[in-house]
Amino acid sequence: MEFIIAKNKINEPLLEPDKIEIINDQFEIWYYDDDRLPPISVGVNSYSGIPKCLAMIGTEGLEKSGVFRLQNEFNPGLFGNGVYVAVIDTGVNFALPSFIRNNGTSKVAVLWDQENEQVYDNSQINAAIRTDDPYEIIPAQDEDGHGTFIAGIICGQENRENDFTGIAPEAQLIVVKLKPAEKELKDFFFIPDEKLVFSEADIMRGIAFAERYASQNNRPMVVCLALGCNNGSHNGTENLCEYIDGITSERGRTVVVGAGNEANARHHYQGSTTAKPADVEINVEKDMRGMYVECWSLAPELFTISIISPGGQSNPAGIPVQPQSGNYDFLLEGTKVTIDYSLTGRSSRDLLAFIRMENVVKGVWRIRFYPVKTINGIFHLWLPMNNMLEGDVTFIVSDPQTTITMPSDAKAVITAGGYNSINDSIYIESGRGFDSNGFYKPDLAAPAVNISGVDTRGNYILSSGTSAAAAITAGVCALGLELFTNRILEDSTNGLDIKNALIRDCRRKDGTDYPNKTTGYGYLNGIANL
Repeated sequence: MEFIIAKNKINEPLLEPDKIEIINDQFEIWYYDDDRLPPISVGVNSYSGIPKCLAMIGTEGLEKSGVFRLQNEFNPGLFGNGVYVAVIDTGVNFALPSFIRNNGTSKVAVLWDQENEQVYDNSQINAAIRTDDPYEIIPAQDEDGHGTFIAGIICGQENRENDFTGIAPEAQLIVVKLKPAEKELKDFFFIPDEKLVFSEADIMRGIAFAERYASQNNRPMVVCLALGCNNGSHNGTENLCEYIDGITSERGRTVVVGAGNEANARHHYQGSTTAKPADVEINVEKDMRGMYVECWSLAPELFTISIISPGGQSNPAGIPVQPQSGNYDFLLEGTKVTIDYSLTGRSSRDLLAFIRMENVVKGVWRIRFYPVKTINGIFHLWLPMNNMLEGDVTFIVSDPQTTITMPSDAKAVITAGGYNSINDSIYIESGRGFDSNGFYKPDLAAPAVNISGVDTRGNYILSSGTSAAAAITAGVCALGLELFTNRILEDSTNGLDIKNALIRDCRRKDGTDYPNKTTGYGYLNGIANL
């Protein structure tokens, strides 16, 4: 089992780790043999230290993104030459024609297979693709296809027969094939065994690997993250958010994250009370082994809560600042409920009530909020993303706002929402802002409906989701880095410069206020001068 440790919070560990992996000067990953640890608990382990499990956020439109204008208006054109794009995902099927140049060499500069802890460089990949069975030589195939689809949008080779080309076809790929999250972590969050998810810690390791590789080769790099989850306060204070914000500030680096597809999932509730208790109703569609819900109030608000079962049993309200777990048995339902209160976030100290329910039964469960010390009395609740539990769990009354997923709430990164480029309508599932503190997110909207890309076998397919929007935006950022770092030679250019340049050039509609909660500062339209 691994835990994410923020270095400025390190005291002497109660239990010495078996291994420590340094991510950067802010974060470390501590590893323990499972038999040395008690069961994972927010009351025992800090909430921020427990890695969150992130899932894929789902997966024509290029003209409206300003791509062809960027590729053609400069002489020579911009195609991502000299730029790395890091795809931290399910891997990339490197032997497909989409990832092989006309001269027969691979577009993949390096591939790290986390599950097998193997790194393959460009020369090894080139040797493999010349054989009859490349995946026998390099057994790092993308079985799911999500990473391959994303990479194809970013830098896929031109295919005139299928009217396809990647946005930055001369960019090189840094591929990290993430290993699946450990069973202990999935069990803590009640994630079904068959659901493919990835540990926040492994994602940070993957980004750190890409950062080291780009630095060693003195190349600019775009990181594309098409993964997300509903954990956290949704104001950019999670470990992964702070880490990628730091990467964004570095010279020659840009990070793009998809906003997620949770707007219509009924997984967010926002309420307010300053005097009397307030109830929130959750519908559980079927009996299941467990579920959890995160209840957040932003500092300095303080609440305490109780749970009311479908049969009417309730627990006494706890004390919001006590660190111990509160364990309650609901005898009629046979459900065990654990409520942990935690002041979390290195820069915010927001109040979290983490509710974990084992052997939960179907029906309507209520969470009752009691204000303790309040100013505006606002609180938020989030349920896990779609397919992250054994059945559907939704709020009876929900709020589609503030449904951007973590880590798209990181403040410095480019957060891409989605829209339909055929009619300019918003992609209805696209995660919405603003963040829970009112910070403007998403930053912009990119095409996300019926986007063309390659599947695991190299067939051209259409897919929708903000994963595709993130990939399109990452491709445009690669063109921008080529322009500003390789052509104009602006050595100080970083992700904030690229983000501001994208925002300046966004296409905006008359009569619409910007920034707004669905399209941010507007529709992706290429990149303006710095």
